[in-house]
Amino acid sequence: MIILFIIFFTLITFYRPRLGLFFLFLLLPTYLIRFSIGPIPTNLLEIMVIITILVFSIKYLVLRTKSLIFDPFGQAQDKLRSLIFSHRSLFLASAIFLTAATISVFTSADIRSALGEWKAFYIEPFLLFLVIILSINNEQLTLRHELRPNANNKKVIFNLQSSILISLTLLALVTSLLAIYQHFTGWMVPWAFWENRNTFRVTGWYGFPNGVGLFLAPLVPLALYLIYQNFNALKQKLTITNWLVAICSLLFVICSLFAIFFAKSTGAIVGLATGLGLLLIFNKKTRWPIIIAGVFSLICLICFPQFKNIKQEIFMQDRSGQIRIAIWKETLNFLSDHPIACAGLASYQDKITPYHTTVNGEGIEIFHHPHNIFLTMWVNLGILGLIGFVWILVSIFQIQYSIFKKNDKLPTLNYFLISSLVIIIVTGLVDSPYIKNDLAILFWSLLGMILIDSSISNEKKTKIT
Repeated sequence: MIILFIIFFTLITFYRPRLGLFFLFLLLPTYLIRFSIGPIPTNLLEIMVIITILVFSIKYLVLRTKSLIFDPFGQAQDKLRSLIFSHRSLFLASAIFLTAATISVFTSADIRSALGEWKAFYIEPFLLFLVIILSINNEQLTLRHELRPNANNKKVIFNLQSSILISLTLLALVTSLLAIYQHFTGWMVPWAFWENRNTFRVTGWYGFPNGVGLFLAPLVPLALYLIYQNFNALKQKLTITNWLVAICSLLFVICSLFAIFFAKSTGAIVGLATGLGLLLIFNKKTRWPIIIAGVFSLICLICFPQFKNIKQEIFMQDRSGQIRIAIWKETLNFLSDHPIACAGLASYQDKITPYHTTVNGEGIEIFHHPHNIFLTMWVNLGILGLIGFVWILVSIFQIQYSIFKKNDKLPTLNYFLISSLVIIIVTGLVDSPYIKNDLAILFWSLLGMILIDSSISNEKKTKIT
């Protein structure tokens, strides 16, 4: 069945590349379907990513095909050069980040496992990032060439970006429904880890509760964009497809709140509140009301004893918070002794052992990562990788700021994309929403769509000027 699926996906991707990308994002959890090709361990999602990259390379670099997405007029290479030149900071930061990841393979205690992380979390997501920005750019080139200015062509309503957002939203809706179903039935929830301790939390496909919040929370702003796009922004008669997309997106937004709550993922809840709050701050009409509401909520949280439990959880005063603080302390102790090369890929658990501590005299397990995205990057990739990662984020926010100065009116897609990225960063203060196959792909895909959307916005602004 896996072989038949791979053949089917290859044919779809070759002849209908947009549909291939749609299925890739729709099936992100397939990294859980693991198998080996000879001595090399892999998973179904990784095979899909490799096929997408290879098909793109063959059609674009070798065959120079005239399909819709892949360089119909030979301009994509020039467009990529233009993007790199226009956003030198982002691509230089990415090069540093990937170089650090490559070096960290050889500082690892287990090179075989490190190579697996290197290709799955760093190289393949970045190559997919390049595929996305080239594909969307070439789609724009095609539409410019085929359509007269101001042409009202309904077939371009769902472009490649919208297709990716729709596939992610559909996956997120199914994931949310599964989490809600688990809350009432316990189906697929590991008994030994959660039900047995009377701390029942849903786990979705992932086998651990925070996986639900890490994946769902960043997708809520994207679903909100689809709702607006399909109900209001089209300015024309809605089709059945528009209604279905809008309704599914609305259902996901509602169900995601229940799913994240049932997963008891506080980091995701705080991240979601921050991202949506930022989205409202972007809009002049809602800016001051949301700031006033935020300040009032903070005062109530601090002053009123009714919110004591919530306050303890947010300010890291409960057991979970104390465990995280202990993890951060032991990680910082390790980094103080190894600040440059650090642990290397797939080596944190082994190298942190001499620094492992207890929490209130209670022994705790050694986790796979230090539950902070910046500490995770530092300990895995060394100081060079941390610099590259922070530089990537700074570059993306600089790009967004340049757009915000020119146009601070909602809705434009890049505001919703930035809101999703903010959710990832805020959640990353207490977790590591990158060190997972689907999350790494989601991170780089958001960067790619932000980059392209900002370029499109700049082009429109230049034409108007």
